Amino acid sequence: MHSNSYTLRYAIFFTAFVAILLAVAASGLRPRQERNIAQAKRAAILQSVMEVDPVTLENDYNSLITEFVYSIEGSERADAIAFDVDLKKEMKASDSERNFPLYIYSKDGQTRYIIPLQGKGLWGPISAFVALDADLNTISGVVFEHEKETPGLGAEINTAEFQVQWQGKKIFGEAGNFISVKALKGSGNDIEGKPHEVDGLTGATMTLNGVNTMMSDELARYEKILTSINS
Repeated sequence: MHSNSYTLRYAIFFTAFVAILLAVAASGLRPRQERNIAQAKRAAILQSVMEVDPVTLENDYNSLITEFVYSIEGSERADAIAFDVDLKKEMKASDSERNFPLYIYSKDGQTRYIIPLQGKGLWGPISAFVALDADLNTISGVVFEHEKETPGLGAEINTAEFQVQWQGKKIFGEAGNFISVKALKGSGNDIEGKPHEVDGLTGATMTLNGVNTMMSDELARYEKILTSINS
């Protein structure tokens, strides 16, 4: 029979051995995980303006997308890399310190301006890529994403049915003032002829509140950036 000290030493050795194996496995998987995250981000950016082909995803992104970073005042920050900007961290900084990424899509004479946004849903972070037409006013496409919203309710923000209705909506009023676009409470709302409203989702009030706050507060921070591009 082994002594208690032997058993304890064996347990410590075995625990350390397993910990080393797990650390090695994790370090080996990390590059693949990071690549998958990057590919998912590229796909979401492109999805706001076109159908995505997984086979040509990286090549399409590299050939069709140009990245920029701006200050909130509209000046370009050439030393920052748009793709590497962590919006969750940026939101903790002051507006003057924040980096604001912008992705410009160009193909066959068409230009789209893709704005990444970060916000808070009911249960966790939500995000969006909002693509604007060349007029820097009309939404040509959106991609909403979430981490923990309720399936069948708030999670529906990332469905095609919810996202397609944002196309053609306007973020500025006729006088040039920023208005944004708002998702109404509930579903079945009459949005005909209303350029700043989309139909909502049943049972997803808190998630939609987060979407609306993100679309108003965060998108408004790009107003001077869009003005500088348009000047």
